[in-house]
Amino acid sequence: ENRKTKGKRNSCFTHRLETFKHLLNIMIYTQYGNVLAILIVATLLDHVLSLSSSSSSSSNTRKFAEIAPLRAAMLTKQWQGFILDVDQKVGVVPELGATASKAPERWPELERRSKCTKQFGSFYESTFALALADKNPPNIARAKRLLANGLLIDGAARGVNAKVFASLTMPATMALVECLKGKEWSVLALTVNPTERNMDSIKSAESAMLDELRCKAQEEGATLRILGRVKDTLAGDCEELCLKQIPTNDDDDAEEEWFLC
Repeated sequence: ENRKTKGKRNSCFTHRLETFKHLLNIMIYTQYGNVLAILIVATLLDHVLSLSSSSSSSSNTRKFAEIAPLRAAMLTKQWQGFILDVDQKVGVVPELGATASKAPERWPELERRSKCTKQFGSFYESTFALALADKNPPNIARAKRLLANGLLIDGAARGVNAKVFASLTMPATMALVECLKGKEWSVLALTVNPTERNMDSIKSAESAMLDELRCKAQEEGATLRILGRVKDTLAGDCEELCLKQIPTNDDDDAEEEWFLC
């Protein structure tokens, strides 16, 4: 019975994704006439379809992997098109108990969503810069990564060792991480698909991403930390995400706050 039910559910899910891909292609073509956008969306959705069809475990299993910066930039660009103005519709508003077309001006979630919107822009610029750098021979690529947009943090050029990790289940989540083997992994950005409005789902996705990164870092003999301004974009608080602020010394030249994961 369980196998039949699971197979039926997967078949239904695949059918819905195929239908969504077809409708989205038509929508983009008719409204924008952008053939490149059609190809990008089709490629991304085909990947999601392949993940769902090849899954042999339960639907709750998250697919976690490193992805190329170019692919991350393309996906982020797509997400940016889904972002709604934060003073417009904001989805499920816990204080109101329903979906609101106009949120209260002082609703705390607005500030976080504003920071998320800003992070989407910087995430795209950084990953696209890394993608352009990687098109060159190794020595030139390294030099260009040193100059990657937005990755000069705390006086260090962090683009050289930057990698992108993704969990492409629902809701999809990506993280830009500086990976120093045997030393420290630093989360420089963490984004969740902006179409997800359920706070519990967002927190779960954030927690799952940090858990996976923590395990990866430990395998490399490194610790994991997250940038303070990235932490401010997360829906989960420090207790929920197991974060602890790293104290700074008076002699420390650090300009940024960091939190141990």
